Amino acid sequence: MFSVFFVLLYGAVTYGFIFTAQQTLNLAADDAARMTLRWQQGQGAMQARAAAALAVANDRVSWLTSMGATTPAVAVCTKSGALSTAGGGTCSSNILDPDQFEVVVSYAYGAHPLIPTIPGLGLVVPALLSSRATAKLGNGMSTSTSTPVGSS
Repeated sequence: MFSVFFVLLYGAVTYGFIFTAQQTLNLAADDAARMTLRWQQGQGAMQARAAAALAVANDRVSWLTSMGATTPAVAVCTKSGALSTAGGGTCSSNILDPDQFEVVVSYAYGAHPLIPTIPGLGLVVPALLSSRATAKLGNGMSTSTSTPVGSS
């Protein structure tokens, strides 16, 4: 009877840690995407936005690093690819607009669980937790050229 109770309790605690880690990744991606919307001026403004977003994402997932023995992967991307990465982060294969940022945050939970798994429980633990957020600058950046009305 005790072993059944223990397995159920340990499963609930494990699920709680997985749920908390996933919500942390969601928060990190969302906050980092919002950080890309902050105004940056001058040459290299996009890179400065990406660096600020990366710093925010790394701050939000810092507790995972201290508990899980590995750094979560973070990538801040634009249409042209990754502008800033940490922990081996990669961009998704989604097509982005020229004025859109994407933040991808992932954590290899199966390889680095926050608490040890008991035999058999590892079958239901996800291998990878991941979150993705995008932000569109909406500042009229466009790769197409147009001729103003009335000009020849």
